Amino acid sequence: MGSMNHLFVINPKAGKTDRSAELRMRVDKLMSKRNETYKIATTDYPEHAIEIVRKVVSDGEPWRVYACGGDGTLNEVVNGAVGYSNVEVTHYPCGTGNDFIKLFGRHQSKFYSLEELADGESMEFDLIKCMDRHSINICSVGLDARVAGDVHLFSKLPYVKPQAAFTISAAYNLFKGISRSYKIDIDGEILDGVYTMAVAANSRFYGGGYNPIPEANPTDGVLDFLLIKRVNVFQVATMIKKYADGKSRELGEVAIFRKGKSMKVLCENGEDEINVDGEILKSDNICLELSDKRIKFFGPKGCFDF
Repeated sequence: MGSMNHLFVINPKAGKTDRSAELRMRVDKLMSKRNETYKIATTDYPEHAIEIVRKVVSDGEPWRVYACGGDGTLNEVVNGAVGYSNVEVTHYPCGTGNDFIKLFGRHQSKFYSLEELADGESMEFDLIKCMDRHSINICSVGLDARVAGDVHLFSKLPYVKPQAAFTISAAYNLFKGISRSYKIDIDGEILDGVYTMAVAANSRFYGGGYNPIPEANPTDGVLDFLLIKRVNVFQVATMIKKYADGKSRELGEVAIFRKGKSMKVLCENGEDEINVDGEILKSDNICLELSDKRIKFFGPKGCFDF
């Protein structure tokens, strides 16, 4: 792509403290050693990162865009960049969960180095399309989406780590009802029933480290789907533990696994929450499908061996 331009999108509300001043200094220090154009932008409101990215990259020049925030910031940067062939995106983790980069295993610590990112390599990743939104990670409907919608209530509390906030929110939501009736269609296969949750995975980790489908791969051209059937209040703790630990296949007949391109979910009890990379939407008629668009994701050299 020749000479590269760099855009650093900083979310000052990501994590427990505002790190924007520190990040600006670190970016300035990094770029002072490089003969390349760069811009720093700070988000002021939800979906601002989408607007920032679209405005900057529409010039057609080659851009590397750094989502400096949490998984929600990465999602917004992806949605701003999708459709632009001149753009690569990455995640400089500043959030509470920073779940997406857990995909990279032993390489994930390198994402905390701006130098390693700036000199990194890229690969095309699949995306999930949900209504007018794209997801690079995991989308879900049901208990976990309702839990994700309430995580923010607990994640800002002192001494509460990300996975603990997720678990507290899960307990809180048990009182709202665990399972609901859905009409579900996965690539034409009808799987109507009462379910605890329905998951479409492009990648592997969310919710502070939960790992529902360990084999999900954002480069393989298909999505991994997981349906968890109705469980009662006595089963739910065991279910959540196995679901979190990457052992969903040990749940037996409670879990249904599929690979495919599209999952349609009709919520028979009215609107339900939809988790899209930690961002919460609401609808009663949902389609989670492999997008016809892909995104160039860049990371530290050697990181794409997952």
